[in-house]
Amino acid sequence: MSDELSTVVGEADDVPSARPGRLRWSDLPSTVRAEIEATAGARVVAETSFPASSASEVTSLLELEDGARYFVKATRVSDGPAVIGRYRAEVYVARHLPRGMPAPRLAWALRDEDWGMLAFEALDGRLPATPWDPDELDRVLAALRTVASLPGAREARLTPAGPELADLSTGWRALRDDPDPELERLVPWAAHHLDALVDAERGVLVACEGEAFVHGDVRADTIVLTPSSVHLVDWAHASRGAPWLDLATFLPGVVVQGVTDVVEPVPVAADAARRARGGAWAAATFDAHPLGRDVHPADVRAVVAGIAGYYLSSARRPAPAGQSRLRASQRAQGVAAVAWLEQIGLCDG
Repeated sequence: MSDELSTVVGEADDVPSARPGRLRWSDLPSTVRAEIEATAGARVVAETSFPASSASEVTSLLELEDGARYFVKATRVSDGPAVIGRYRAEVYVARHLPRGMPAPRLAWALRDEDWGMLAFEALDGRLPATPWDPDELDRVLAALRTVASLPGAREARLTPAGPELADLSTGWRALRDDPDPELERLVPWAAHHLDALVDAERGVLVACEGEAFVHGDVRADTIVLTPSSVHLVDWAHASRGAPWLDLATFLPGVVVQGVTDVVEPVPVAADAARRARGGAWAAATFDAHPLGRDVHPADVRAVVAGIAGYYLSSARRPAPAGQSRLRASQRAQGVAAVAWLEQIGLCDG
C-alpha cells in the first residue's frame, strides 16, 4: 500500500486526483524519442498524454506511422531508485502474469543512463465514470474475482502481501501515541475506540495469508474499460496473498466516489447519516461478493482497520513534492474505511 495506491479520482471537491501533472512526448530528449521509435519500428505521429505519478514522468498513448499504438511510460533515472524500482517491478510482474489475467501486454522495456521506458499494448478503452455506474462497477467486481482465481502467484515468486501491509498498518498506534486533535472531529467513533483499533490492525499479517494474485493498487484510475472487457493497469505493487485483499482495499475509494442511484458519494464533510449509508453499502457489497462471502470477520476488520489507520495517519504528514492533494485523498479514504468499520464493529457477535 503505497502513497500511489491511495490516489482517488472522484467527484467530491475534497478528493481530487493526486496526480501532479503532465510531461508530453515532445518533452523527452530527442535521443530517447529516437530510441523508442527505433524499438517500435515506426515514427510517432500522434500523442495523447495522461497525468503521471511524478513530475518528471511521461505517460502517453502513442500512435505510430504504421498504425500501431502503444501506451508508453518514461521516467528519469535521476528521480531515484524508488521510481526505477517501480518500473522494474512492473516489468517483472507483466512478464509473469498468467494467460487470462485482465492486464495489458508488455511490448518492451528499455533503459539507458538517464531514462527508463516501458511500452504496453494500447487499450481501446476509458477510465470508469465516477460516481460509479452500477453496471461498470459490477464488471470491475467480476474482474477482481478473475484476478484472484488465476493460479501462479507463488510460481511467479511474488512477495507475500502480509509483511508490507502489516508494516504500514500501524496508523492507529501512531494516532494513539501522538494524538491528533482533529481526530475527534473527523472520525469521532474511531477516536473513542483507539485501543480496539490498535488491536485490530495487529491482525493484518495473519489476515493477508494466501496464494492468490493481488494487484495491490485497484482504484478508478488503474482500471480501463473496453466495451467487452476490464483491464487492470499499473501492476508495480503486485503481490500474493488472500484472494479478497483487492476487494477490501478497493471499496473505500468507491464509498468516497459513490455509485449512481445506489449510494451517494461520502466526502470528508459528509454527515453521520451519509457516512453510515456508505459504510453499510461497503459491508454489504463485500459480504455479497464471492471473494468476501466466507472471510472471517476478524480478518476483514484487521485489513479495513489497517488501511483506515494508514490513510488517516499518513494524511497528517506533509505531501510529497508535486502531490499537494494526496493527503486530502488519503483522509477521505480513511474516513470511508472508518464508516465501514462502524458498520461491522470491532468484535464478533
